[in-house]
Amino acid sequence: MTPVELVQLAKRRGLNAIAITDHDTTAGIHPAQEAANGSPVVIPGVEMSCGGDAEEIHLLGYYLNPDDPALNAALHIQHRRRQERAQAMLERLSALGAPITWEAVLAQAAGESISRPHVARALVEAGHVDTVNGAFDRYLRVGQPAYVAGKWLDLAQAIDLIHQAGGAAVLAHPGLLREPERWANQPGLDGLEVMHPAHRSSVRANLRGLARRLDLIVTGGSDFHRPGDALASQTVPPDTLQRLRQRADSYTSPDKPG
Repeated sequence: MTPVELVQLAKRRGLNAIAITDHDTTAGIHPAQEAANGSPVVIPGVEMSCGGDAEEIHLLGYYLNPDDPALNAALHIQHRRRQERAQAMLERLSALGAPITWEAVLAQAAGESISRPHVARALVEAGHVDTVNGAFDRYLRVGQPAYVAGKWLDLAQAIDLIHQAGGAAVLAHPGLLREPERWANQPGLDGLEVMHPAHRSSVRANLRGLARRLDLIVTGGSDFHRPGDALASQTVPPDTLQRLRQRADSYTSPDKPG
């Protein structure tokens, strides 16, 4: 959805606040804020792809400055790497007898940062598979023949970039990681995304305990990517936003940490 469409949907759902945390781009924030005109409050954010040893880590930034030069320079590099990764996947798909064009992937992305779902939808459109899930299962998941690992930022570097941009750094959907406690222990991390559609109740309980032990802010998100997803499937109390805002403000205050 466009930023304006997303804000309109949020208004219909009666939300007081939403966060725009697109993958490796802040381009949607200003259009969304202009469309919302303060209702709902649009929290400026980002979801950055980071490299682990053998898995991709996602880092959320909240209340950051979307125009921060250092952050945007890093996101520009991420954007280029996403293009290179997708092009490498297209080469593999062609060799596997499932060719799709670069133009088809760009059309699916519609100006967004290119990711595997765009490649998957282009595969569906070309008739190579019936569904997006089928595209992942046959070609694009880790271990499948067209999968290409991303070359992403180091997690510590991404945390620093978010802090320098005046934002709070939160580990996204840690319940989907193989070693959530290892990544939650990353120095400088501010919060842990406990409420997530893919987290079972037992996972949430474990993550809440981890957040308490590490003094991390408990956050949540619906991980909304497309109209079929459930916007506001996960909500947080107002004090969560207050804590995130206070933590973010601490990185731009004269006595900021470090």
